Amino acid sequence: MNRDIEKMDRARRSYLRGYLVAFVIFVILMFTRFFFRADNLNREPIGIVVLIGLIITVVIQAYYMMRLSLLQKKIRGNPELKEALEYELVRLHELKSWKAAYLAAIATTSFFAIVSFSYPICDLVMVALSSIIIGAGAYRMAFYILDRA
Repeated sequence: MNRDIEKMDRARRSYLRGYLVAFVIFVILMFTRFFFRADNLNREPIGIVVLIGLIITVVIQAYYMMRLSLLQKKIRGNPELKEALEYELVRLHELKSWKAAYLAAIATTSFFAIVSFSYPICDLVMVALSSIIIGAGAYRMAFYILDRA
């Protein structure tokens, strides 16, 4: 049983790491596409490459989130695994991660507010979705960092 616990803990960290790598690339490509809009580069071949990269990173993120969800379901279905892998420190890390998510969403909205002084922002839905996406990613990133420490 001890071996299963270690294996699942490593799997959880591995899935989180994969998600975070795809997330960081996604955010970079999302902002690249946002700033390409001013020069109409989104319709050029480079813009299409960025769009394909965005789609690929979204699929990779979905894959890792699905794997994390299945792993979490397996953990919650087994009382011994749940006790071993969802102890108080993990729950504390989850609570602290919400703070990081909130601050990241505020920072994203503030970034767009500052950028709006020199760059036209026509799509407020993109601002809102960016804040949500970056907040969700910051939650996972904070949990990963706290869990590794």
